[in-house]
Amino acid sequence: MFCIFLNAQNKGIDIQHVDELQKLGDSLFKASNYTEAAKLYKELVQIDPNSFDFNFKYASAFGLEVEQMPRFKQAKNVREMVKLFERAYELDNKNLALNRALLEIYLRVPRFFGGGEKKALSIIKNIYTISNDEGKKAQEFYNNY
Repeated sequence: MFCIFLNAQNKGIDIQHVDELQKLGDSLFKASNYTEAAKLYKELVQIDPNSFDFNFKYASAFGLEVEQMPRFKQAKNVREMVKLFERAYELDNKNLALNRALLEIYLRVPRFFGGGEKKALSIIKNIYTISNDEGKKAQEFYNNY
């Protein structure tokens, strides 16, 4: 939170405004308005690019927005979606929810678009470092996919 405060101060942004943006983004996300939530989370990422929370929320909202798009539009946006999740992973690769999301993304998205079996296996390996039980669940998910 202190880092967000410093970034906001350096950019001349009121910390209360940041909190309001986050609350509004969270409300929109809960209401399944992923497009508008993604816009707000993107703004928050621009304020604090090193915030795992903002990056993961942005990736999640954008990912669900992409999922609702027609197929041809999905193809146009899927690489960006993968990059957003990978950016969050760079910030915190021990977050289990993020690892699960990336595992599914890598299995569903062809290698050409940034997914693939090799990446999925590396995520499973990482999940095992977080929790052996979760690693087994991830391996089973992979085997049944």
